[in-house]
Amino acid sequence: MKIAFILPSLINTGPIVVVHNIVNYLKDKVDLIDVYYLDDESSILNFECNTFKIDKRNPVKFNDYDIIHSHTLRADLYVYKWRKKISRAKIVSTIHQDTFKSFAMEYNNFVSFFLTHYWCFIQRKFDGVVSISNQIKDRYNKLLSNKLTTIYNGCSIDNINTDEEIEKLINGYKEKGYKVLGSYAYITKRKGLSQVVKALEQLPDYVFVLIGEGPYLAKIKENVEKLNLSERVLFLPYMQAPYSYLKFFDVYMMPSYSEGFGLAMVEAALAQKSIVCSNLPSFKEIFNSEEVCFFELDNLSSLQESIQIAYLERNERGERANSKAVMSFTAEKMAENHLSYYKKILKN
Repeated sequence: MKIAFILPSLINTGPIVVVHNIVNYLKDKVDLIDVYYLDDESSILNFECNTFKIDKRNPVKFNDYDIIHSHTLRADLYVYKWRKKISRAKIVSTIHQDTFKSFAMEYNNFVSFFLTHYWCFIQRKFDGVVSISNQIKDRYNKLLSNKLTTIYNGCSIDNINTDEEIEKLINGYKEKGYKVLGSYAYITKRKGLSQVVKALEQLPDYVFVLIGEGPYLAKIKENVEKLNLSERVLFLPYMQAPYSYLKFFDVYMMPSYSEGFGLAMVEAALAQKSIVCSNLPSFKEIFNSEEVCFFELDNLSSLQESIQIAYLERNERGERANSKAVMSFTAEKMAENHLSYYKKILKN
């Protein structure tokens, strides 16, 4: 089997990490994997296969492959644009989030309605579409002519050296008696991270370490200044393997307003971290209330209570979350499920 992945870039965001993990576990089980990407970025993931920069004005040699799997709207648009040149390969897309909610958070409901239906129109032209949760599958299956198949995301965490200066900064908080909340993300409003900052006002013995960059970072920094919390919030820049700092966190925070799966939360579980997350259906689909601490969105008292419980029960909850992640959400399991799905599509 020969597989080509079409990506918007190679930067370390959720969809790209998913493909990176699939490549790592399938590269020795298929004949060929190539990765094509549209944008150059300064900070990228290194793939253990051929990678090629492409121009949206020119097609790749699609018919050299059995499977063409694109991720995100821009990549899907590229494949859709050249679909008439694809006679041999089967084309596949993935829904990585609740599309309507994500666009609504970024724009508004009117724009979101248009973009969601336009994207679904494009994906209906594909041979198959992967959903990363049953909740998303149930919501979008009719719009996609019942083409959706659920394959849960999976991940792996490697032992990677951390920066000594950053270690000193975080351990400095602990030496002063603080408890450390941590999170990493591409920082948008949808990630809900301002809720953690607001919760710190009533949690004087906690600090918050936030790793990442994004369009909403400036707003969060502004909120930190307004609340006079600069001494208890540590901002760290984008890094390729942010999970390497999980060992310094007491509680991992996942306060999203919308999320297709919650890949970083699974990484935290694999690191045996206690987790606080919003009560989204997609989160409740993969973990239960014994494994993570759920809180009600935009309810600070609910969030503060969950943080305190997660800290007090951090060892037990970390172990239970780890057991679930190891059993169901490893990168190897995800990759095997994708390979089975590709074989099924080719057979059909």
